[in-house]
Amino acid sequence: MGTIPSETIEQIAAANDIVEVIGAYFPLKRAGANFKALCPFHQEKTPSFTVSPSRQTFHCFGCGVGGSVFRFAMDYEHTDFPSAVRKLAARVGITVVEKRGAADEDRQHETRRTLLKLHGEAAQWFHENLIKREVGEPARQYLKQRGITAEIAKRWQLGYAPDEWDAFGGWARASRAHHVPHTQ
Repeated sequence: MGTIPSETIEQIAAANDIVEVIGAYFPLKRAGANFKALCPFHQEKTPSFTVSPSRQTFHCFGCGVGGSVFRFAMDYEHTDFPSAVRKLAARVGITVVEKRGAADEDRQHETRRTLLKLHGEAAQWFHENLIKREVGEPARQYLKQRGITAEIAKRWQLGYAPDEWDAFGGWARASRAHHVPHTQ
């Protein structure tokens, strides 16, 4: 995910009238220049939830919650800001194109490369436990009984985890201690 441009956020806010958005969730009653309702965020018997069309804000005088149309969507839908922006954009037919910085893409690419390398090293450790190490002998015998040959185990890179609670963790710590990070 990238960054949603502020111009797009402003366009989405302008296109989503707060009275229409909140009114789609529950009924609002006109009270002078504003609208009122029972607050959806706390239990109450007398309406203290107010929506101001002129300011495009909401506020509950009972529990203190309030803000913009985005804040309402976040609180009511229990979601984060980017998700609320996307939901409100979809509501009015605005396409959200997120900006991605080169540094973000480089960082994501490097993180993915590192994770793939770590997964490969871990898979190799499990595989070697099965194929090469004495600890894997019972597993090899079991596979043989099931008709799984060494060739199949190698082709599918099957592995074996020793029956020790921290065998993999110990290998990972030792492997990390010997690993020299790549620097340029």
